[in-house]
Amino acid sequence: MITKFDELIQAVKRSETKVIAVAYAHDPDVLGALDRAREEDIARGILVGPAEKIRQAAESVGVSADGFEIVDIADEKAATAQAVELVREGQADVLMKGLCSTSTLMSAVLNKETGLRAGGVMSHLAAFEIPSYPKLIILSDAAMNIAPDINAKISMIESAVHAARRLGIERPKVAIIGAVEKVNPESMPCTVDASILTQMNRRGQIKNCIIDGPLAVDNAFSRKSCEVKGIDSPVGGDADIAITPDIEAGNIFYKLMAYLAGAKTAGIIVGAKKPIVLTSRSDSEEIKFLSIVFAMQVS
Repeated sequence: MITKFDELIQAVKRSETKVIAVAYAHDPDVLGALDRAREEDIARGILVGPAEKIRQAAESVGVSADGFEIVDIADEKAATAQAVELVREGQADVLMKGLCSTSTLMSAVLNKETGLRAGGVMSHLAAFEIPSYPKLIILSDAAMNIAPDINAKISMIESAVHAARRLGIERPKVAIIGAVEKVNPESMPCTVDASILTQMNRRGQIKNCIIDGPLAVDNAFSRKSCEVKGIDSPVGGDADIAITPDIEAGNIFYKLMAYLAGAKTAGIIVGAKKPIVLTSRSDSEEIKFLSIVFAMQVS
């Protein structure tokens, strides 16, 4: 079972080196992350975007662009479409966002004729490592599904469980997060979803995991909180995965972990034909490197 990013890096280094196609690639932090991935024999990059700007961005962080294949396309939409095509055609294993906007990237990914649709629901997975918790935490969904219905939540759980199993967790513990741990159908309909998902899991409709909810964040990650509140839960205090009720809760969770809890963080999109490394343009080189590593393991 992989419990830290350093262990994940070592696991990926033992696997086959893969190829990442970067859309609009003149992002200094992306290039720094790719250079580290190349040095550690984790991945090599195909950089799609304005060649001169890519070289300048690489130089600004002390990286040589000579070790990368560059596809010179100046236009953002055209460069993004070409990066998607490289993945679609099997010339790359993972798609990564550079300086293109998320809307441009997802428009290309979701194109019915030329994109990377796989038929199911795509979702954002984040992974966190924090000193106060003994293992990685997987979160869905901070960036993709705005207000998922119960069917979307089932897909989100299945994708998160697949990722957790790729980390060596045979039966991941899934907390369906709410503001409270009791079902409140009138004021908090997400708690009803949580109870349904829990029952579906108990009856074998959602497999390879243990689900409980609704659980507030303290119940999900603190055994003491469960003891004090009298909550008897197979997930409480030991969750591997947190499923938030909507994008607002997920995004707040993500940013609190990244900016206030000092978490090491990674973020990817799953549910497409291949994983997509999707980080904010303001994210650090380390976050982008760890996101590459996470995508490599999940792919």
